[in-house]
Amino acid sequence: MNSHYPKLLLVIALIALTVLASCSRDEPTLVAPVVVVPGAIVMNDTYSRGTPGNLDWIELYNVGGTPVDLTGYKIYDSGGQTGVKSKKPIPAGTVVPAHGFYVVTTDTVSPGLTDDGFGLSSGGDEVWLENASGAVIDHVQIPAMETTQTYGRYPDGGSTWQLLNTITKGTSNKQ
Repeated sequence: MNSHYPKLLLVIALIALTVLASCSRDEPTLVAPVVVVPGAIVMNDTYSRGTPGNLDWIELYNVGGTPVDLTGYKIYDSGGQTGVKSKKPIPAGTVVPAHGFYVVTTDTVSPGLTDDGFGLSSGGDEVWLENASGAVIDHVQIPAMETTQTYGRYPDGGSTWQLLNTITKGTSNKQ
């Protein structure tokens, strides 16, 4: 009998034990990536350096040629994404005209709704917008900004996000 067989059997046994042991441990749950389904409404500009009386906000923009009713739409940060915090609903009956704007003020509580806890971090944040069907229609990672800056799309509704040095809350973005 070949003297290498016992060593080979030992190696095979160790490999088998390692494989069996790894099968019994709990594997981390993988979270499916969020798929963004583009719509006529996009997040267009953000401001995360709010103060009392001038709170953080996210500007929505209608890139389409017809008005859009935002009833059922929700906006949220990572707490809303994970379910730790509530998602902030857009008030029922809110309509954004064609090529128009609507500003969502964060750090507020809507009467009768549990949307408290949604605010933007001045050190950077991540925000999602979903339509009435619950599909994510826009997503943005917001960097830290100065008190005199916003982070927005330029031009309005475009694909390029950048820090903007002119605050244009509710109106067309300027560099």
